[in-house]
Amino acid sequence: MKLIRTLFLKPSFGICFMSILAVWILHITTPEYLKYWYIMIAIIAMNTVLYRPIKELYPNKLTVCLFHSFYIIFFGLVLSIGLGATIVPYSDWNPFFRAIITSTTISFMLLSQPAIGLLGLGVIHSIAKKKHGKNLSTGTRKIYSCLSLGMFIVLFSCYMIGVFYGKKHIVVRHSNIEIHNLPSSLDKYRIVLFSDLHAGSMNDAQVVERMKDSINSLQPDMVVYAGDIVTLCTKEIEPFINTLRGIKATDGVFAVLGNHDYSRYPHFPSAEARTADSLMLRSVITDSLGWTLLNDEHCLIIRNNDSLVVTGSQYIGLPSKSKFKLFGDNPYSYGNLEKTLKNTDGESPVIFITHNPVVWSREVIQKYPFVNLTLSGHTHAGQMGIYKKKYQKPQQAKYDSKTKAGLYQYNDQYLYISSGIGTSAMHSRFAIFPEVTLITLHQQKAQK
Repeated sequence: MKLIRTLFLKPSFGICFMSILAVWILHITTPEYLKYWYIMIAIIAMNTVLYRPIKELYPNKLTVCLFHSFYIIFFGLVLSIGLGATIVPYSDWNPFFRAIITSTTISFMLLSQPAIGLLGLGVIHSIAKKKHGKNLSTGTRKIYSCLSLGMFIVLFSCYMIGVFYGKKHIVVRHSNIEIHNLPSSLDKYRIVLFSDLHAGSMNDAQVVERMKDSINSLQPDMVVYAGDIVTLCTKEIEPFINTLRGIKATDGVFAVLGNHDYSRYPHFPSAEARTADSLMLRSVITDSLGWTLLNDEHCLIIRNNDSLVVTGSQYIGLPSKSKFKLFGDNPYSYGNLEKTLKNTDGESPVIFITHNPVVWSREVIQKYPFVNLTLSGHTHAGQMGIYKKKYQKPQQAKYDSKTKAGLYQYNDQYLYISSGIGTSAMHSRFAIFPEVTLITLHQQKAQK
């Protein structure tokens, strides 16, 4: 009873207690997502410090009510995920419901922080005033309150537009790339790239159908899928098998696995069950969809007496170069780049497919100059932001360049990063629309 009274009488203590409880529950149910909840705890710790100063500085009932409501909603969402997952394994939830409740929880927390941060700025302003023997005026407090509320409304509106419109609005982008050793028989070769379906985030089958129709309408010679076909487990893809099987290209569909395609994120009763689910996904891709899955291997596209080498690696995770590594630095990695590019000497043009674009800037352009074009996904281009025009032009790259989306060039080597189709973490796409990209290969023009 004393603990319960403390929770009600001292909300700041309740914030910390409930957060630790929620994160612990989530840890035992979805261990691979723990790093995101650590970030949540850091944010909540900041809000705990700000709780009393904000309450004292803004006596306005609406401001305090919104502040309280924020935590009540957040705790309700987090605890419902954690407690629900202890009863029914997280991976067994309906994929769309799981995507909605998880992304809503994360998004609500992140979208609220700028508004709370603005109230905190008012607290700092007030402290600075008191050092000079003055108090923050009532009018200034109202300005901070109104700006904070307005900021939350704008951000939340953008998020909802992304939910109901942005994530369903598929765009077709075009990119022309000159390859210095491309034979004439492969001139104007058409490659359609798409990536990051995250089938568990797709609630509208019509979106996937429109994506398929967009791809087929481009009459591609080859279709490339750059990974993350599911978010957690294989059963997410089942409702879309017939649609995805309808994607057609003259030389077929080539795919690689992304970091989400190894069944590593949800809880499984045993390691064997996890492995079985991962193997089942590979079977679905090759047998049910009829795609060619490249696991550290390559194949040849033959036109007349000329050839185009298509290589693909399993997911390759590279260590972060950041000196601040709060959560350790042991990335999952399954692919073998040396094995993938073995016996590709560069006499024929080489197309390399890998989910993680960092592999291009950290490995490919430094060690494998014969790789002409690398195709990737993974970044989602941030999902919420502004798609910049520069993404469609060759962005000049250097060793270990930071890559986000679009076309990059280093000497005669190119990288194209797809913005993806589905969503992850935040169930919204504001101004970063689902993307299907037509890449046309051309012979390099002779320099004058």
